[in-house]
Amino acid sequence: MKITFLGGANEVGASCTLIEIEEKRILVDAGIRMNVDQEEKLPDLDKVGMPDAFLLTHAHTDHTGALPGLVSRLPVDVTGYCTPATKRITRVLLEDSKNRQEREKQEEKEHLFTPEEIDAALQYLEFMEPVRWREPIPICNDVTATWIPAGHILGAAMIFIEGKQESILMTGDISVTDQKTIPGMSMSDFDFPKPVDVMVMESTYGNRQHKDRAHEEKRLVSDVARVIEAGGKVLIPVFAIGRAQEVILILKDAMQRGTIPKFPVWVDGMVRNVNSIYSRFADELLLFLKDNAEPGEDIFYSDVIKPVQKSPDRKSVSSWEPCCIVASSGMLDNGSSRGYFERLDDNPANLIAITGYQAEGTLGRRLRDLTEAKESIEHELKLDDEKPVLVKCQVKSYSLSAHADREQLTVYAENVQPRKLFLVHGESDAREELAQSGCERCREVEVVLPVNGKTYTVEKHPGIAEGRSHDNSKVLAKLYDFVLRMGLKGSFSDQQLTEIYFSTAATTPTTVAFLQLCLWLDSQFFKRESDNRFSPRQPA
Repeated sequence: MKITFLGGANEVGASCTLIEIEEKRILVDAGIRMNVDQEEKLPDLDKVGMPDAFLLTHAHTDHTGALPGLVSRLPVDVTGYCTPATKRITRVLLEDSKNRQEREKQEEKEHLFTPEEIDAALQYLEFMEPVRWREPIPICNDVTATWIPAGHILGAAMIFIEGKQESILMTGDISVTDQKTIPGMSMSDFDFPKPVDVMVMESTYGNRQHKDRAHEEKRLVSDVARVIEAGGKVLIPVFAIGRAQEVILILKDAMQRGTIPKFPVWVDGMVRNVNSIYSRFADELLLFLKDNAEPGEDIFYSDVIKPVQKSPDRKSVSSWEPCCIVASSGMLDNGSSRGYFERLDDNPANLIAITGYQAEGTLGRRLRDLTEAKESIEHELKLDDEKPVLVKCQVKSYSLSAHADREQLTVYAENVQPRKLFLVHGESDAREELAQSGCERCREVEVVLPVNGKTYTVEKHPGIAEGRSHDNSKVLAKLYDFVLRMGLKGSFSDQQLTEIYFSTAATTPTTVAFLQLCLWLDSQFFKRESDNRFSPRQPA
C-alpha cells in the first residue's frame, strides 16, 4: 500500500490523501488552506492522476473546499461517495461560494475558482453516491469502504478502507464527547480486523487536554448574560457547520431552563442555511433535540432567537439594544462575523466570545493569543493590509471543541492498535507531543509524522506464519505471544485470529477450520467468550 499526502499532513487545512491499495487509487477529501494567498490554498491536485474513487469524510471546508479544482481534473467516470448529510452541507458551501462571487462581481476581487468550476462541482456532488453507516461499500474491484460515525459534526465519518490483504482507517476529524446536536464517536462502534495495517489519525489537539465541557458551557452562558445585563453586546464568531448549532442550543437550553433571562439572539451568515439541513436530519441528532422541541417547533429558533433576514438588518442589529450575535465565519477573517467585529471592537462593554479552533495567522488566533498573554485587552491589531485599529472590547475563549484531545486520541489509537500510525491534521507541536508522550503507550505501533508531498509505502502484513509450514502444537502459543506483545485488546473472532496468523491473503475456509480445531483442542491460551469469539487469557 502507498499513501501520498497531497495536503493536510503537517498542517490544519487542505486535507487530501491519495491511497494506492490493491492496485487501485483512492482519493480521500479535497480541502483548502485558510488565511493564505490564493496560490497556496489548494492541495497538490496535480498529483491526483487517475483515481478510481473519491471519498469524503465530512463537509468542513478544509476537507471539501478544493472540490471545484478537483472535479476539473477528474475523469468523468470517477464515482464519489459520502454520507447524505455531508452531501447536503457541501452543496450549501458551494452555493454560498457562488453567491458570494455574484455579490462581489463589481469589486473585481480575485476568486479561487470560476463560476463554471463551481457549477461543475455542484453537478458532480449531485451524482455522488450516498452511503449508509457501517455498511461496507464496494468502491472498486477488491476494495470496500465503510463509513463509521465520527462525532465532530453532522454526517462526519471515519472511513475504513479494506482490500483483500491490506486495510487503512482514515479518521477524518473525530470527537468523543457528546455534543448538543450529535453523539460523540464510540470507541467500540466498529469491529475492525486486527491488526489494522494503517491508521491516519487527526491530531488537532494532540497537545491539549480539554476542559470540562459542562463547565465551559456554563461559563459561556454566564458571561453572555452578564455582558448583556450590563448593556453590552456579545459576538460569538462560529463555524457555520457544527459549532454554530451547538452555541445556539447552549443559549436556548439555558433560557428554557431559566438559568439566564431571555434576551435577543441574532443568527447570521451561512449558519442559517446549515440550520435548516440539521433540522432535516433529526434522526441523526441527539435525543436532547427531540425531547426539547415540541412537534412543529423549530429546533434552533424561538421567540428571542431569530435569523437576520437581510443585509441592511446587520447595521440595525449592531446599533440596536443589548443582544448576542451568533455569526460565521469562526475565525473572523471573512463573513458577517468580521463586519460585526469591526462595529463592536471599540467598546469595552462588548464581548467577543471565541469558541473554536483558530488557525495561525487569522484574526481570531491573534485575538485569542492576546487574551492568553494579557488578561485586560486594549491592543492595536492590524486588520489585513489596513492601518492598525485599537481593540477595546473584552475577548474570552471557551473550550467547546469538536475534536478529540490528547488523551482521547491516545486511547483510540490504543484500541485500534494499527501496525503503522500516521498523525496528520495538526500543527507541529500538537503532532510531536502526541507522538512522543501520548502514543508511546501504543506498544509495537510505528508512529509517523508525515509531510505533504511525500509518498509512504507500507508493506503487506505477512502473518505470523509468514508463508511457512506450521507446527500444530505451536500455533496458539505463537498467536497468543503476538497478541500480548502487540497489546491487542478485546475478543477476536476465529476469522480474525486466522488472518493474524496466516495473513488475510492466506485466510481460506481450510485455514479457518484448522485454527478452529486448534482452539477447540487447546484452551490454555484463549478463552471462549461465545460461539466464535475468543479472548486471550491473562498471563499468570
